[in-house]
Amino acid sequence: MTDEGFDWLDSSSAQIVLRWRDRIRGTLLGLALGESASIPTQLRRAGSFSPVRDLFGGGPFDLRRGAWADETAIMLCVATSLLDCGGFDSVNQLEQLRRWQQLGEHSATGECLGITAAVSRTLVDGVPDMALPDGSDALTRLAPLVVWHLAGDVDALARDVTAAVQITSHQDSTLQQAQKFSLILRSALHGATHAALCEQITHSQWPQTDAGRSLNLATMAFCSTATWKDAVLEAINQGGDSDVLGALCGQLAGAHYGASGLPAAWLESLAERELIERRADALLAAVLVGRN
Repeated sequence: MTDEGFDWLDSSSAQIVLRWRDRIRGTLLGLALGESASIPTQLRRAGSFSPVRDLFGGGPFDLRRGAWADETAIMLCVATSLLDCGGFDSVNQLEQLRRWQQLGEHSATGECLGITAAVSRTLVDGVPDMALPDGSDALTRLAPLVVWHLAGDVDALARDVTAAVQITSHQDSTLQQAQKFSLILRSALHGATHAALCEQITHSQWPQTDAGRSLNLATMAFCSTATWKDAVLEAINQGGDSDVLGALCGQLAGAHYGASGLPAAWLESLAERELIERRADALLAAVLVGRN
């Protein structure tokens, strides 16, 4: 999608669309780049390693610089399903996830990496395993759904968020967190100021679950910094589930700062960058023609 593609709009409307494109691309690319940057700090205890200040490879899966694993792959599954079906379809989203698990589709390496026990059991049984605690996958995959409802009403977004979360999750706290985070992302995509977003975050009161602690760390990293890069570095250097932290913070900061605010040198190394940009532009096109 080029700037010339907006010739049919007046100059004011074209500028709005260009800003949306920058933020939508920033959201999806920021998620992927945030996860990629986290690779060296995953599963490591905070303080046990020198802080990461650049984009590297390595990590538990010995990935190359710019590659990513499950968080971005699951996001691409959701985006692809929305575009293929013209809206939310839980059966198709499950099928997209199974194709990732079994065939390596939507991956950076051609294989399924980092899948959680909760997601894996869901793909076998078709429903969440009530004996397993929810992971954070329902939170990190929200970005395409929020974009899909960017020009719609929040009630429609809330309904689809609920249905999307329930594909792999069963805890009420996960659903509540997803609803809150989706509204924060929506505000960022609509151009809310940093101060307004941080006020919204402050009132969110994340619960003391694993996912809640991840959201707290990721959103506090966003609020305590002034650039996308600084926010993501602050998040991923917490270690532990740093891939989740990088994906959560990366998409939020990307929605706020836009693709133009992402480190250019890092973007040049990002695996499947063109695919992610195509999905972002296709979601924007769907918003513009009112398919959602």
